[in-house]
Amino acid sequence: MKTEALFDRDAYAKEFVGKVISCDEITKDGKPAYKVVLNQTLFFPEQGGQSSDIGTLDNARVIDVQIADGVIYHFCTSGFLIGEEVKGIIDWQHRFNNMQQHTGEHIFTGIAHNTYGAENVGFHLSDNTVTLDLNIELTDEQVAYIETTANEIIAKDVAVKAYYPNQDLLGAINYRSKKEIEGAVRLVEIEGVDLCACCAPHVKSTGQVGLLKVVSYGKYKGGTRVYILCGMRALQDYRRRMDILAKSYQQLNCPEDELPEKIAGLLDDNKQLNYRINEIKAGLLRDKIDSIIPDIKDVTIFMENLDAKTMRDGVNILVERHDGLCAIFSGDDEEGYNFVIGSKTRDCGAIATGLRELLGAKGGGSKQMAQGNVMATRTQIEGVL
Repeated sequence: MKTEALFDRDAYAKEFVGKVISCDEITKDGKPAYKVVLNQTLFFPEQGGQSSDIGTLDNARVIDVQIADGVIYHFCTSGFLIGEEVKGIIDWQHRFNNMQQHTGEHIFTGIAHNTYGAENVGFHLSDNTVTLDLNIELTDEQVAYIETTANEIIAKDVAVKAYYPNQDLLGAINYRSKKEIEGAVRLVEIEGVDLCACCAPHVKSTGQVGLLKVVSYGKYKGGTRVYILCGMRALQDYRRRMDILAKSYQQLNCPEDELPEKIAGLLDDNKQLNYRINEIKAGLLRDKIDSIIPDIKDVTIFMENLDAKTMRDGVNILVERHDGLCAIFSGDDEEGYNFVIGSKTRDCGAIATGLRELLGAKGGGSKQMAQGNVMATRTQIEGVL
């Protein structure tokens, strides 16, 4: 028995009464739960790339909703008797939030399709992320144009309609769809903007989307992946970003508009400081190398905070002066060590293999030189060498 999908009739209904058809005790995510089927429901199940509704059935929380072969399954924190009637209440804030995001995605994709011929080949709407995948690469200017046009359409408050067209006329209708659909096709139409096959609840008009903001975008599988936020999610994200910005220019004691220049100056100062620090550390390493008696064949030096170039240069000097294994380890017992080893007479690649096998080190190299890192103490390293 297929479940009657009440959300198809009215996306704004928040409460309903349904009769329990079945109730099975199960384990979900390692916890006891109940898989409940009703004769009818307002709960939208996870499908079409969108996460499900949440809410309550009587006193039980509905934590997930799935659909298979037209039957909608409610995963609840407690169970019910078959045949009893239960009152369902959907979490309206969660539902409306999803509706804003999904209608916003239709607006964005509709413009991309009509303007640039882009096809939507992927969509994901979770509680935190909204992504849409287009099959062509978009430029910065094109993304900006679509975003601006989308918000102009939102401001015009264009009607959003969801309906099932006559099956006999369906073949003559030019609508978007990511896949072939068997049986009745539900269309969501934003007049002059988009006509797309879709099973999800949508807002009544574009004005209720409130705002559409592209958060980020980039190349993806030969096309473009776009991250968007709409309505309240966009507002929350804007507040979060403004809070970060305000804290940043307050800490740096500069006006907001001068923040990029201030950061660039600090980065340049830091780069120069690091360069000077590395010069000093390289000098200290050379002093230590110069203090080693030339007759010693195997030399291992432990120092903190050496960069890779300084370590390689140091090992090259050691190899010229000493005939055995020459190694420099930089780090400490808590965080582990980076290492560079070299030799004129020993197989450094084989020694790196030994460090991997005995201490779980990572890295490798040639017979003359090898490098990597290891999570071990100095005592353990010296014992293995």
